[in-house]
Amino acid sequence: MLGLPEEFTPDFLARLEHLRIKPRRAFEGLGKGSHLSPRRGSSLEFSDFRHYVLGDDFRFIDWGLYGRTDKLYIKLFKEEEDLLTYIFLDASASMGLPEADRKFPMAVATALAFAYVALGQGDRVMIRVLAGDGQASTPGFVYGRHRIVELAQRLGAVRPAGQLDLATVLARELVSIRRAGKVFVISDYLMMINSVTRGLGLFTAANMDVTAVQILGGSEMAGAGLAGDVELVDAESGERVTVSIGNREREQYRQTLQRLSREIRTFCLRRGLHYTLYTTDLNFHDFFLRATADFGLRH
Repeated sequence: MLGLPEEFTPDFLARLEHLRIKPRRAFEGLGKGSHLSPRRGSSLEFSDFRHYVLGDDFRFIDWGLYGRTDKLYIKLFKEEEDLLTYIFLDASASMGLPEADRKFPMAVATALAFAYVALGQGDRVMIRVLAGDGQASTPGFVYGRHRIVELAQRLGAVRPAGQLDLATVLARELVSIRRAGKVFVISDYLMMINSVTRGLGLFTAANMDVTAVQILGGSEMAGAGLAGDVELVDAESGERVTVSIGNREREQYRQTLQRLSREIRTFCLRRGLHYTLYTTDLNFHDFFLRATADFGLRH
């Protein structure tokens, strides 16, 4: 449909229409929107009082409070602005393997689903592709639901490739961010745990609202194809090693992947980040729509 991934069926798009991003704190936006801002403005949500000064609009005087105190006070209201949404998509070589698991296509579908929700509620979206072949990163924010087609076309041209030092790359990306907002980081996180925690921790230190989505392949999690004498190749560094793998080694491999996911999840929970794990053997629609709270979304 219009160049969108095959997962974007009419029914799925209709379900996305009912979702909203619910940040854990108020952020300043770039224009009018539907999210409460730290700034004071003209929405219907009351913020505070201040003393009346000459020139203030009489419509905002609290006459009830004047009757009780014999002093004039002005009602202050919260501003409503758009939410700046940053989506970081891992396109390093490991995201393309095992090819049959379709990790990267599912990561793209996840990124576009977040973008569709944000654009649909009038927010601004920036997608940054980390590593990979192809120029898919948008130079700035896009605005308007119709821009989802452009984003899909850009991401459709990307192929997983190269290495990724998550902490270093995210630190570089953070330097270019002028205002805080909602952050989604989508990756398999198959890297040293300290690179993951340092990378995600940068955004919490910058007072952002972060959702970490880990995507792993179903056969990858099961250790499929790992039996006997096999040559293992690091998809990103090219390093090769020959090992003998039996049932015990395959179980150790599975436990290592599970432990990595637990450590990332524990870090996120302790630091107030959202976290969810998707394995590609599960139905994408069921996963996405059931994990809305874990993403920081609401109906």
